Amino acid sequence: MQDITEMKPFWMVYGLGQSAPRYQHSTEAAALREAERLAEVRPGVTFVVLEATQAVRTRRLDHFDLRTAPAPRGTRIPKAETDDDIPF
Repeated sequence: MQDITEMKPFWMVYGLGQSAPRYQHSTEAAALREAERLAEVRPGVTFVVLEATQAVRTRRLDHFDLRTAPAPRGTRIPKAETDDDIPF
């Protein structure tokens, strides 16, 4: 799966009333050529070129390891008060 931050616009060809498009064309011209080819193969079906311009994702969880995270500058981490004589 491609990372959303690395995505570029792409184009897909959809035949109206047909199944969902699957192939991503890297240029509009390539998608238009494919639409023309498909229209020749399937007379009577209208093919449209769709441009993907936006991407949205939901991020449910962010994990952050507090044990290895650097403390912000100027932050003092108080020592825990224990009575077991263990130095950590």
